[in-house]
Amino acid sequence: MEKFKPYLFWLFALIAPIVSVMLTVAFLIIVDFITGTYAAIKKNIPITSERIGNTISKFFIYNLVVISAFLLEKYIVKEIPFMRIIAGFIAIAEIKSIMENFNAIYGINPFKALVNLIKKKSLEDLEETIDVLVNNKEQDHKIQKK
Repeated sequence: MEKFKPYLFWLFALIAPIVSVMLTVAFLIIVDFITGTYAAIKKNIPITSERIGNTISKFFIYNLVVISAFLLEKYIVKEIPFMRIIAGFIAIAEIKSIMENFNAIYGINPFKALVNLIKKKSLEDLEETIDVLVNNKEQDHKIQKK
């Protein structure tokens, strides 16, 4: 174990500047996993070890990509913020997946709700926005049943 300590120290020193990015990616993956599991339970889709394995491999692959982008940015091409760009794309993909799971669980599209809420001029119209969302949900259900 003593001969591994210098290598572990070197590894931790190397990734110290990006630990916050890696933790953010891990957090988004965990939230996506939890919401995806809940959506699968709600839709009666079986939870298999293959799907759980995909989440675990996604965790390692995404963090390896973030580390690779950081090293590329730090030591090869300093002018382009590769790590932030790639971490941003990963975050967008995970948030999109979380929102799809939210839609599967509750039947409400959060992006559509946000856009409708922003379009409204006052909070008095909030009830109307909620009614529109619920009616759209009911219409979507009717269309899916046909």
